[in-house]
Amino acid sequence: MSKPIVYVDLDGTLSPSDVLLESCLLLLKQNVFYVFPMLLWAIQGAWVFKTEVARRIDPMLDHLPIDAMVLERLNQLKSAGHELVLASASVRRDVQKVAVRLGLFDRVIASDDSNLKGLQKLKAIETDSQGKPFMYFGDSTVDIPVWKQAAVAFGVNTSLRTRSLATAAGVELNRLDTRQTGLKVWLKAIRLQQWAKNGLLFLPLIASHEADPVLWVTMLWGFLAFGLVASATYIWNDLMDLNADRQHPRKRHRPMASGALGISKAFLFMKLLGIGGFAVSWFAVGWQFTLVLVIYTLVTLLYTFVFKRTAFVDVLLLAMLYTVRVIAGGVGADLDLSSWLLAISLFVFLSLALVKRCAELEFLQLEGTQPQGRGYRMSDLSYLVSMGISSGFVAVLVLALYVDSQNGTMLYRTPEFLWGICPLFLYWLMRIWIMTSRKEMIDDPVHFAIHDRISWGFLFSVGVLVYLAS
Repeated sequence: MSKPIVYVDLDGTLSPSDVLLESCLLLLKQNVFYVFPMLLWAIQGAWVFKTEVARRIDPMLDHLPIDAMVLERLNQLKSAGHELVLASASVRRDVQKVAVRLGLFDRVIASDDSNLKGLQKLKAIETDSQGKPFMYFGDSTVDIPVWKQAAVAFGVNTSLRTRSLATAAGVELNRLDTRQTGLKVWLKAIRLQQWAKNGLLFLPLIASHEADPVLWVTMLWGFLAFGLVASATYIWNDLMDLNADRQHPRKRHRPMASGALGISKAFLFMKLLGIGGFAVSWFAVGWQFTLVLVIYTLVTLLYTFVFKRTAFVDVLLLAMLYTVRVIAGGVGADLDLSSWLLAISLFVFLSLALVKRCAELEFLQLEGTQPQGRGYRMSDLSYLVSMGISSGFVAVLVLALYVDSQNGTMLYRTPEFLWGICPLFLYWLMRIWIMTSRKEMIDDPVHFAIHDRISWGFLFSVGVLVYLAS
């Protein structure tokens, strides 16, 4: 007696990702205004939508994440003599790519002239199996008609709702729970450690010696609002960079790139974070602060869609995004911003943005790989280092000029203590850059500083000197 044929769904089952959604993201990355025709295609039906997207995007699936446990189970079934068929509602071209890549399947069933989903997929499987018993690996409610007719039904990472509906339909589901979207995954997706950057919102309060607790509480709300919106932009940035991240030695472990967090869940989470952030900003801080937050978001999107792959413009925009936080702190607390503070901020943050780029190139050089999705080459590294060090030193020079300026003598009783910040600042910058050149710097200097004792010691020393000068 022949063994049951094994039919395996692709999106959400064999792969934790979704080929159609990834193609949509690539289309939006190509031109964000495709969002409007995409809405029209969706109205015309799923098959029209798929074919129109497929006509414009031919996704590279060499790095599409594959569920290791599902793959292991399929290898076991293959070794036991079962035929394996990749049965997906995705267009045949894309399904065939995955099948060829894995070299595991005997054939493919895919969408050719209609959307092969639910009952349509069941008909195709029954035609292919010719009445023989079959097993089916699926993940969602649309797979219930196929599960009902399968000799053995496997549910891969099924939701509680899917399991309940399957049970109600009389399906005895064999569960394969290979991944869990736990709190750690969500926190990693929002890059919680990056919220430290939002401490810049308090810089105008510190620089103006403002002690009003109401203003500090207001800026705490601003901190939360900025964090939520920034996290939403981080998720969007990761969604736009899926292919590049999957080819990066470290970034391939990010939740969306690795498949630990599905695209649809990530997109919904991103919207909730953005809406929540703007709501907190509007009701707890005010419309002017919200306007700056809107500008921050627009600049971030401009960076993601247009300038992230443009050399030098990318680091200038990153420096601006840091500086916008300082501006937001001044606007939210209704304080006049010093041009000295903005100048120092711009040069310091440009230096740190260049640290980030140089560290990425240094790491890729160590791994023997080329940068993907950026406007830089390995040969640019020495020039970027020179620019970054120069920018940091200019920031220290502006600080020294400020100490001896009229503003410095007016705000501080003994501004001479502020001179002590200059050598400390120089030491911190030189250490950052020498660690970068030694390939000891991770690609994000902010993350490094949070976990670096010397950076905390530097910050504490600066606080003491400012206190003594006040």
